[in-house]
Amino acid sequence: MDWLHPQYVWLLLLVPLSAGLFVYAAFIRQRLADVFGDRKMVTRLSSAISPRRRRWKALMTTMGLLFLVLAALGPRFGTRIREVRREGIDLIIALDVSDSMMAEDVAPNRLERAKNEIRKMLDELTGDRVGLVTFAGDAFIQCPLTTDYSAVRLFLDVADPSLIPTPGTDFGASLKMAMKAFRARSADANGETRTRVILFVSDGENHVADLETILDSARKENIILFSAGVGETVGTPIPIYSNGRRVDYKKDRNGRIVTTKLEEKALQELARDGAYFRIARTSSSLPKIKAALDRLDKSSFGAEEFEEYDEKYQWPLIAGLFLLFADRLLPDRSRRQGHGIQDYRDLSEEDVVT
Repeated sequence: MDWLHPQYVWLLLLVPLSAGLFVYAAFIRQRLADVFGDRKMVTRLSSAISPRRRRWKALMTTMGLLFLVLAALGPRFGTRIREVRREGIDLIIALDVSDSMMAEDVAPNRLERAKNEIRKMLDELTGDRVGLVTFAGDAFIQCPLTTDYSAVRLFLDVADPSLIPTPGTDFGASLKMAMKAFRARSADANGETRTRVILFVSDGENHVADLETILDSARKENIILFSAGVGETVGTPIPIYSNGRRVDYKKDRNGRIVTTKLEEKALQELARDGAYFRIARTSSSLPKIKAALDRLDKSSFGAEEFEEYDEKYQWPLIAGLFLLFADRLLPDRSRRQGHGIQDYRDLSEEDVVT
């Protein structure tokens, strides 16, 4: 036996609390009867109220609450092994972390906006292996290919310009590092090569490699290139931060403020064989990448075994609701209606307390 929601075990405290409240209510009734007058007379006057029924109603309410708490805990019985085949593609996200990605033409800045959009994309993926490469003037495998998207998000959170000290933006370096990540997981257990995709997320300011050379290298390795452009096409300054605060803007040797803008043409050229997406100030087309990836051939890369339980929360739920409903139907009064008034008429004068 197992429990689906063991974190709700504290709700069991409601059961003794409920029982305690009923005991306390009975005690208060006794105290009030003593204050009202002679207990013998009060008991005979209230004989239409059945103490036994009250006890049964209290027991039914307490037990009903217990069964509802057990249902909330989610009892599960028995296990069986279920095999799930995983199918998908290999996707490397190449994230630009150069200084220009700190520009604030999209809020809060290009890099943070790109990371937010990538997180949303990961929420939509199922079965694909995903890796993360960060690049600027050089490149680094931040996270190898994995189906653990929470690990990818963890590495994504810490991506910033300090990871790559080499300035600039080199798509060629990021391609080589992505290919290295692919080779580390080059084939499935059955030897079948998987569909491989690289998604470049950048502002498009490529300062080193020739785009045509990059395309040729990707085609030779049967790698499909996608790209996502972050920012606006109007020039904006690059902020400089110190201790988390903006202190100045990047300047050239002549002291003039350096501006950066989204170079869509370069990114569109890079994604000539794939698809281009735009992450702008108020909109983003990156969510469409899920449909684009679904159109690609998916490969099977093994199976995973899961223990599957038989959920049995329905039975304590039904029992709890039945007891609470029955409690509402059971009246406090016995069938001897009006008996207390007759008893009052039969009382002798010495029994009445004036």
